[in-house]
Order: sequence, then C-alpha cells, then structure tokens
Amino acid sequence: MKAKIVKVIDEKTVKAVSTTYKKHEKYGKFITTSKNFMVDSNNKKVEVGQEIEIINSRPVSKTKKWKIK
Repeated sequence: MKAKIVKVIDEKTVKAVSTTYKKHEKYGKFITTSKNFMVDSNNKKVEVGQEIEIINSRPVSKTKKWKIK
C-alpha cells in the first residue's frame, strides 16, 4: 500500500496517510478518503512528504502494525 509521510515522531516511528478515491454509491461523485497509519521505520532515513510503501506486519506496539517495505 502506498502512503505519504505526514509526521516523523522519532527515529523509529512515522505517521503516514493513505488516500483513496471512492465512488459514492447513490450519487456517483468521487470522494477522497484518507486513513492514518503509525509505521515502524526500522531506523531508515525518511522525511516529511516522502512517498513510501508500507506492508502489514506483526504488532510492534499498541498502535504500530505496519512497516516500511
């Protein structure tokens, strides 16, 4: 899944947002939906605004269940 980094929390954790376009069932208008993810960065160098690919992994903490591919 592709995501964009919104915030670098510390050297191991980043906050990323994934946006998707969905078609409204009744009206047919396309709507932008987004979801935030807490991602484990494994001490990789990342910056705000960078596009990354994340994968699902075992829970690292209470909120972190994703890793950078």
